[in-house]
Amino acid sequence: MSLCLLLTCFLDMTAACPTFAAQEKMAAPTKPTISVGVVVDTRQHQRNVIDLEREAVNSIADIFAGETAEGFILTYGDKVDLLEDWTPLGRELKQASTRIELRAEIGKSGRTLLNDALHAALQKLDPRQDIDSKVLIVVGEGNDWGSSARNSEVKKLARAAHVQCFALLVADHELIDGRVRHFGFDLDALAWATKGNGYDVGKSRKRLDQALKDVVKRVRRQLQAGRRSPRV
Repeated sequence: MSLCLLLTCFLDMTAACPTFAAQEKMAAPTKPTISVGVVVDTRQHQRNVIDLEREAVNSIADIFAGETAEGFILTYGDKVDLLEDWTPLGRELKQASTRIELRAEIGKSGRTLLNDALHAALQKLDPRQDIDSKVLIVVGEGNDWGSSARNSEVKKLARAAHVQCFALLVADHELIDGRVRHFGFDLDALAWATKGNGYDVGKSRKRLDQALKDVVKRVRRQLQAGRRSPRV
């Protein structure tokens, strides 16, 4: 009789305890850990490298595909446009990259609103609180002409919002004496100020791949350090 009683008590206690499987089902869904803003130069001066810019966005989607991540795309020229709002990184962002087109410029304004695009992207990233890393990646020539936002304001906002910035300098310009470029220096400064990096991609797919490998390495380093974002 005592053995039966012990067995009955054991079965009752087991039924009353939740299983690990049940606990996993009740767990709250995981929030995105990385938020990525992508800013792409679509001025006519990029006509010889627009395909490489699309490839860059596709590769950005690929390198973060294994992470819990979300992103958006802004394009800029003589105005700033939201091409794709927040979406999971992966197939959705790659589909959006096919819509990256050169901007049809009206007249000869000559404006390249890079700083305004950066400012708009940072304002979208700033409110994202429950994440581990905020990342801004610029794909373009790297010069600004005619923006309302100043470079100093962009840098201040990036640091206040704890956004790690990267510049993929894609352009077909000739380098001075084959060694020194004459564009993208403000983006370099922004990247260095936020513990990101700038890369001279030019029109080379090989250099693009190398740059993106370094980008994801630096972002993961921040995550592994357990830091929500670069605080400088």
